[in-house]
Amino acid sequence: MNRLFDKSIVLACCIAAAVGLAVDARLVAAFCLGVIATSLAEVAQGNRARRASETASYVYIIAAVFVPPFVPLAPLAFYDIARRVRREHAWVALGIGSVFAFALIADLRTDALTARTLLLTAILSVAATLLSLRTAQLEREQQRMRRTRDELQERALALEARNRDLADRQDYEVELATLAERARIAREIHDNVGHQLTRASLQTEALRVVHANEPRIAADFADVKRTVDEALQLVRASVHALNDNAVDLSVQLDCIVEGARSDGGPQVELEALAEHAPANVANCFAAVLREALSNAMRHAHAKTITVRCMEHPSFYQLIVTDDGADATPASSSNVAEGMGLASMRERVEALGGTFTAGPRVGAGGWRVFATVPKPQGDEDR
Repeated sequence: MNRLFDKSIVLACCIAAAVGLAVDARLVAAFCLGVIATSLAEVAQGNRARRASETASYVYIIAAVFVPPFVPLAPLAFYDIARRVRREHAWVALGIGSVFAFALIADLRTDALTARTLLLTAILSVAATLLSLRTAQLEREQQRMRRTRDELQERALALEARNRDLADRQDYEVELATLAERARIAREIHDNVGHQLTRASLQTEALRVVHANEPRIAADFADVKRTVDEALQLVRASVHALNDNAVDLSVQLDCIVEGARSDGGPQVELEALAEHAPANVANCFAAVLREALSNAMRHAHAKTITVRCMEHPSFYQLIVTDDGADATPASSSNVAEGMGLASMRERVEALGGTFTAGPRVGAGGWRVFATVPKPQGDEDR
C-alpha cells in the first residue's frame, strides 16, 4: 500500500512535468511503457520476475537517454531501481544516474525538451529515489516488528504451555502426596489398632473356652468377641478405603471433555470403556487429554475431536483424533517436537508406557496414541 501511494504521487508529478510537451506517438508510448514497467515491478513474484522488472527499469532509463519523450516518466524507473538495488550493485545504479544526468544536460542544450520539464524531471528523479529508499527502510522496520511480535507471541505460548504443565505437575505431586499420606495412615492403623484388636479377639476367645463350663460368663465373652470382631472388620474396611488409590477414569475424562465443549467450538465425542484405574494412570491420561484437546482446538483448528479410552487385559489405552490441519500442534519454535508433545511423552513413558503423535495415515487430521501397562497383579482385576 505504501508503494502504491508513493507511485501515485510520482506519476502525478511526472504528468505535471510533461505538461506543455507535444503529444505525439513517442510521448504516448513512453507513458504507456513507463506505467507498464512500474506496474510489473509491483506484481513480480520470485527472483526471476524481479530481475526482469529491474532490467526493464534500467532499459527504460537507457531509452530516455536516446529518446527525449521518455525523460518525464524516468522518475518512476528510478523509484523501482532504488527499491531493489543492492550495495554491491550500487555502482551500476550510480552509473545509470550519471548517464541520465548528462542526457538531461544534452537535451537542455539541444532544446529537445523545455528547461522546465528537464528541471522538474531532475528534481523529481532525486525525490523519487529518496522516497523509494525511505519506503524500503520503513518496510524493513515493519518486517522486523512483525518478526519481534511473532517471537514474543511464540514465547508467550511456550510460557503458557510451561505454566500449564507446571500446574498439572503440581496437581500430580499433590495427589501423590495425598495418596502417600493415606497409605501411611492405613499402615499405622493396620499395624497398631488392627493388631491390638486381633489380640483382644484371640484373648476373648481363649477366655470363653476357659469358662466354657460357665454358660453365662462364656456368653458374655462371646458377646465381647463379636463386638471386637465387628470393630476389627470396620478397621479393615477403613484401612482398605484409605489404601485404595483407584479412581473412576471415565468420570474424570468426561469432566475434561465437558469443560472443553463450547458453543461454536469443535464437536468432542468421548467413548470411555475404562472405569477404575490407578491414580497415576488416571492423572497421566487426564493431562494427556487436556493437552491434546488444547492443541487440536488452538493449533489444528479441528471441527471434530474423538476421544477413546479403553481398558485391556494388560494395559490402558487413550486415543485422541481430530480432523484439523496436519501440522505439529506445538510452538513453531520447536520444529522437532513441541513442548506439549514432549510433556505428554514424558508423562506416559514415566509409567512405562508408549506414546506416539502425528498425522493420521490415509486421512486428514492428527492422532495422539498413548498406552500404559497395568501393574503386575492387576491384569485379572
